[in-house]
Amino acid sequence: MLKVRALALAAVAAGSLALGTATAVPASATTTDVCQEWWDGNTYGAMCPRSDSHIVFRAMAVCQNGEYVYGPWKPTGSGLWSYAYCTSVNSSLLDYFPQFR
Repeated sequence: MLKVRALALAAVAAGSLALGTATAVPASATTTDVCQEWWDGNTYGAMCPRSDSHIVFRAMAVCQNGEYVYGPWKPTGSGLWSYAYCTSVNSSLLDYFPQFR
C-alpha cells in the first residue's frame, strides 16, 4: 500500500511538473487495522488506539525533497495524535506511515 501511495503521489507531482501547474494532494483520512491516519499535501498524522499501551508510535513522513520528518512519540491507546510536517523542511508530502517502538 505504501508503494501505491508513493506512486500515486509521484504521478500527481510529475503531472504537475509536466503541465507547469501546482496540484495539491487533497486532505484524506483512513483507518488501518492498527491506526487512524490523516494527511494532506504537507502533513501526515496518526493515532493508534490499540490497547497495548506499552508500545509507542509516531508519525513518519517522507518528503518530496527526500528528507524524513517525524512527529513526537505517543503511547498507543492514548487517543493522542502524532503529526509529521514536511513544511518543516520546506517540502511537501511524498509518503507516510506510523512507526512503532
